[in-house]
Amino acid sequence: EYAWNETTMSQSLRRMQYAVRGEVVMRAESLRAEGREIIFTNVGNPHAVKQKPITYYRQVLALCDLPAECGVDHPSVEQMFPKDVIAKAKEYKAAIGGGGTGSYSHSQGIKGFRDHVANFIEERDGHPAFAGDIFLTNGASTGIQNVLLSLMSGNNDAVMIPIPQYPIYSALIALMGGRQVGYALDESAGWAVTKSELEKSLADAKAKGFTVKALALINPGNPTGQVLDREPLEAICRFCSENGIVLL
Repeated sequence: EYAWNETTMSQSLRRMQYAVRGEVVMRAESLRAEGREIIFTNVGNPHAVKQKPITYYRQVLALCDLPAECGVDHPSVEQMFPKDVIAKAKEYKAAIGGGGTGSYSHSQGIKGFRDHVANFIEERDGHPAFAGDIFLTNGASTGIQNVLLSLMSGNNDAVMIPIPQYPIYSALIALMGGRQVGYALDESAGWAVTKSELEKSLADAKAKGFTVKALALINPGNPTGQVLDREPLEAICRFCSENGIVLL
């Protein structure tokens, strides 16, 4: 018997389920292997269904990756790339530094890029934002995992998540040995979040001996697609503040 097996492995990993890549998807892959035509809608993957990529981003990335003499400083660069792409690539290359895109960056992400994010947040929300508080990740899932990893400290620690929800939350909570506490979205009211439902879910969790550490807000909703207006957002913020809950 192998030393690493179903008994010796992490039991939290065994219990974890990630529906986006679960049994339905595996069955679909089997059918495709049999010659059936399958359109996969389990993940947002537009290029896989023939949507063309946005040229601007690809062009900027290409110039950032190329050595300057072959890209931004090439004598014929303006014949190959639009001027706004060249200007943006020069700005990004300056922020990246001499090591180029292949070098390790600061653990929080490139400072110049975090400055952009902080400026965006400040302009959008009207509140000060600081690059030192910004952490760039290689995707939303990694960001969620990092936050939950820093929050979950015991088997009775819990996170409130919307029902229905994108399954990355339930999967990672199970992986970290935590508890998920669902709060139901009201379909009859356009998948709204109500304070009464939040209070009920919190009370139920406390009755089971759980310590609710965080509440996940998915807005716009996934998979429901709703966009919350100011009133329910304020209610959620107040609920988390009143109960010492971290708002994700």
